[in-house]
Amino acid sequence: MKILYYFNYQEDYRMSMDFYSNLLFNYRKTNKTFKFTKFTPKISLLTKLFGNYSMRMRYARYISYPHQIKKLPLYDIGHVCEHQYAHLHSNINAKIKFVTVHDLIPRILHKRIGKWPYLSQYSLSKLKYFDKVFAISQNTKKDILKYTDCPENKIKVFYSPVESFFNSSKVNKLKICNKYKLPLEKKKILISGNIFYKNLEISIKTLEKLIKINNNIIFIKVGGKINLNCPKSLLDRFFQMPFLKREELPSIYKICDLFFFPSIYEGYGLPCLEAMKCGIPVVCSDSASIPEVVGNAALKNKYNNVSGFVKNITKLLSNKKFYKSKQKQGFKRAKLFNNNYFHKQIIKTYQEELNKLK
Repeated sequence: MKILYYFNYQEDYRMSMDFYSNLLFNYRKTNKTFKFTKFTPKISLLTKLFGNYSMRMRYARYISYPHQIKKLPLYDIGHVCEHQYAHLHSNINAKIKFVTVHDLIPRILHKRIGKWPYLSQYSLSKLKYFDKVFAISQNTKKDILKYTDCPENKIKVFYSPVESFFNSSKVNKLKICNKYKLPLEKKKILISGNIFYKNLEISIKTLEKLIKINNNIIFIKVGGKINLNCPKSLLDRFFQMPFLKREELPSIYKICDLFFFPSIYEGYGLPCLEAMKCGIPVVCSDSASIPEVVGNAALKNKYNNVSGFVKNITKLLSNKKFYKSKQKQGFKRAKLFNNNYFHKQIIKTYQEELNKLK
């Protein structure tokens, strides 16, 4: 079986999508039966003439990428790793065609974004033409059925695992804190993301109330600089991390006391899974797909319930027995997302679809 994975442009800077693409492609290291190939599009000289990033990427996605793949040889399986590129369907030279849908954020949150996602909607309209559509959660499947005309019998749900370097092994906290100039003695709460639906505004309001209860708390932030009007009194409570590679993230999780994720919407909730695998408790919203990932292992509230978040964080930080129980629950929950099982189910689905051609 010859399998070709269609990757995103590196210039798209979509880390979670790149993680998923590499997760699929890296199965080649343990499976020698099939031939795995990836295609990563290149920004052409013509594309570079577009000064505006948004216009440049639109041209790259919708005009340049389809042109680049037209002359590729025939493969048994062609798998588009992200739904934003589903419009490639008619240009893919493969016996069976797959696409993975991660979320429908541009469609669902377009009012918050401030514009109607015409091009994104165009890509989503092509889902129905694929032989199979992989959704990364039941919630994403529900959204596909609600907002597109893709038939339900074409959709399969596969939960992504995380890499093995996300684990509960010990780290030298003093060394890591010194490296990033973080105070060792403070209670550290990790937050992530800078896009509006990551709900940084609620994180700030939660911290504001928390320090009135416990003055020994700081927030450590990964994923872009804080771009909200954060009160000056809180600026010394936020520690902004530099850009980190994925393999560097576990050490940051492990020096923190808990992970706080009040997201408004997620197609999956990968950071929660990463945190649980690293052995730190999670306080999060109950939005969209997040409950599917965390189950009862995390403490959940509605995304705008500041007092609820404060209560749960305070309980974790003040009750050692309760803290350890949530640690254990989280780690046990994370083990359910098995790398080997994920890949076997993907390959099994490829084979089932190919067998239909015989």
